[in-house]
Amino acid sequence: MMNETLTLITPTCICCAQPAPLLPRDDLAPGLAACQHSGQLYRPNGATYVPTTLPEIGGPPRAVTSQTIDLSQAGYA
Repeated sequence: MMNETLTLITPTCICCAQPAPLLPRDDLAPGLAACQHSGQLYRPNGATYVPTTLPEIGGPPRAVTSQTIDLSQAGYA
């Protein structure tokens, strides 16, 4: 086995005056990372990370259905 040196480069933000390491966010879409100071989200773009926003949740708004419940009935007391 050869002795090899492996250099790991941590991606850094571009939103702070002093660039900070980006922290991976496993609770969001795959690959997203956040600045540890500002909270700005970044997504991978080739070999770098670029600022991004949260993806839209859901689709177009849907009509909400409702059901009237009579709470005066004994079963709800």
